[in-house]
Formats: sequence, structure tokens, C-alpha cells
Amino acid sequence: MKAGTTAGRVAATVVSRIERRTRTGSKMGIIGLSDPSGHFEAVIFSEGLAEHRDLLEPGTAVLLFLSAEVQGDEVRARIQSAEPLDNAAANLQKGLRVFLRDGAPLDAVAKRLEPVSQAGPARSAQGHIRGANGDGEVSVVLLLKRGTEVEVKLPGRFKVSPQIAGAIKAVPGVVQVEAL
Repeated sequence: MKAGTTAGRVAATVVSRIERRTRTGSKMGIIGLSDPSGHFEAVIFSEGLAEHRDLLEPGTAVLLFLSAEVQGDEVRARIQSAEPLDNAAANLQKGLRVFLRDGAPLDAVAKRLEPVSQAGPARSAQGHIRGANGDGEVSVVLLLKRGTEVEVKLPGRFKVSPQIAGAIKAVPGVVQVEAL
């Protein structure tokens, strides 16, 4: 706000939600939020509250589009739209780069990768729609002696998300996982 910005995207965790009636009788929400900078509140009015009520539950990580204005010494934030943070992150990720010291973890990494159908959206065994979003390229980087690296791009496209990256990172022998 000090630099003149009046709107932007903010990732935060919902801490609380209080619903109240406005003077006109419609509902509004006062949403308590937390991010690395601290705790803050934002309001959302009846139409947005009806659309995003299920998402604005305590404990939910969200990506918000906020507008803001200065009223006296305070900044008042208003929620314009909201989406699950995982969905937003999956849409932003273009792929993964998996770093290994040897080939031992390859089978375990492969089991955590879900190929995306080239024929269009299809449902995975877990019921997720493939190809809808979060699909990308995966590369495996083998770290050799003397600082040499060999990178191999896997053929096809794979479902990519923060959860999948975390599952791969947990495989013994995986050195690092980078989101692209």
C-alpha cells in the first residue's frame, strides 16, 4: 500500500471465519488469515462468501486476490476471489527436476509419477482428472563424481504438484527435487 499498490495476490492460511449481517441484511465474512508476515483480516461480501464459503475454513491454505484501501491508520483488505493454494501451485508448476546420486531410487521415484494421458482428460485410479492441470515434464539428474551431472528428460508428461514433489523427495536416495 505504501508504494501505491491497491490489489494483489496473497497466499495465506485461513485462521478464522466470522459471518455477520450487514446493515442491508446480506451476509459478509470477516476472515482471519496468517502468512509469513503475520496475522491479518480481510472481508468478503455476500456473493463472494456464498461462492467461497467451503474454501474459507480454518486450516485451509488459499491463494487470494485482494483489493485494499487505507482507512485512517489501517489498511482494509477485501477478498475478490479465492482458490486452494495447491491448485494454484499445480497450475504454476511446469515440471520437476529430481536429483539422484545413483540409480537405486529410480523404481521408487517411478512409482510416484503419474503419466498424463495424451488422448485428453481421463481419470486416474484415485479419481483425479488427468490433463486438467498440473501436468509437466520430469527430468532426472544423476550427480556423478567430480561435479559432473547427467540430466535425462523422461518421455511424456506427468502429473506435477507440491504433494508429488514431496512424495518423491521422501524417497531414500533422492538428494533434491526442484519445481520448474
